[in-house]
Amino acid sequence: MTHPIANALRGEAAVTIGKVDFTIAVTFSGLARLSEALKAKALDEIYVRLLGFEPVAVSCAIRCLIVADDDDKAQALCAKILADDNISAADQAEWQSAVEKAFLSHIRAGQNVRDERDAAAIASDYVLGKP
Repeated sequence: MTHPIANALRGEAAVTIGKVDFTIAVTFSGLARLSEALKAKALDEIYVRLLGFEPVAVSCAIRCLIVADDDDKAQALCAKILADDNISAADQAEWQSAVEKAFLSHIRAGQNVRDERDAAAIASDYVLGKP
């Protein structure tokens, strides 16, 4: 399958569910919508539920985190992804990998925003293998 291009700097990750390739993005606003939909009290709870492939959590996450050009395209894509003849428990490993990548990208992007080193220090640390 051909994955769409995902921008890790924006917390995105490519994923294939069934026969549908798409991109999810972990953003704070997306997490807020997901938290509200799941009635989750903490980020840890959301993460565990997504990695556990809880059907309601996955369904809500796809709707809250999907990357699409507009709402109509997002709704149509979600309908394809979540169709009973497309999604199954066999998609758990692919989903877990994408969720982990998207969360890690989101966290790293936030850490980069808070990085107070100048460009020379960042380049030097990179060359020396420092985080």
